[in-house]
Amino acid sequence: MKKIKILLDKYILTQIEKISPKTYRQFFEIYKKVYSPFINRIKYHDKYFFNIVGIETSTYCNRKCDYCPNKDNETPKYIIDDVIFKEAIKQLKQIKFNGILQYNLYNEPLFNDKLIDEVKYASNELKNAIHILVTNGDLLTIEKAEKLIDAGIDKFVVTIHDKNPERAYERLSKVKDVIKDKMRLQTIYDLPIQNRGGAVDIDKYEHQKLKVCPNILSLTISINGDVLLCCNDYYKKHVMGNIMEKNIVDIWKSYSNLREELLDKNIVRLDICKKCLEIED
Repeated sequence: MKKIKILLDKYILTQIEKISPKTYRQFFEIYKKVYSPFINRIKYHDKYFFNIVGIETSTYCNRKCDYCPNKDNETPKYIIDDVIFKEAIKQLKQIKFNGILQYNLYNEPLFNDKLIDEVKYASNELKNAIHILVTNGDLLTIEKAEKLIDAGIDKFVVTIHDKNPERAYERLSKVKDVIKDKMRLQTIYDLPIQNRGGAVDIDKYEHQKLKVCPNILSLTISINGDVLLCCNDYYKKHVMGNIMEKNIVDIWKSYSNLREELLDKNIVRLDICKKCLEIED
């Protein structure tokens, strides 16, 4: 299945993305709404089981983008403890997780000196998962990219955050020329801006109001093993459980009512969700 997904990305999705990034994103929306629930119902008996896992392997980011909460509340430089990281991977292996595994939250993962070792371990344990590195590309070189590919990274999602991205685009294009379809190179202008649960003011940016929650089927694990309600919870106020105390699946099931209400009934209860969806009381 993993080989099929990679071939689909290489020969179809990558080509669609070149022509129209918007169509590319729309495809994934259809995937999340139709295909993913169908497969999850068969495999996990839960149509809203998570298909993306993001692990906060480190905390530092060198950027202070004004559409990110990190600009006002910079996190110190911490790296996830090996015990916590391996526990997360162990539990994902137990359920034969074959979705997308990312090594980031609000951090820039390339500042993590242990990243290659973590990717090697995770890709060896989760052979059928798609391992994606989301990065701003500031530290990405051809040499680093090749080492990470050898370690197990299947795809680099590189977003240039410069207001004038031409110079960075030229530099990173040289990396893309080498690793080819394994990199998606984009600028912030290619992406929809979100207010991160109300944590940032995006009124000065042209943006579309979200119709449905885009992140509710993602499992977010923070650096201390906490499972967060959502990747938009920058301040980590909504902790659903800790993987060192409870099983990931049990934690995920503990707030299934919130997912069902959001996705089936369009009921929004939490303030963070209301702010993200720009719903006025």
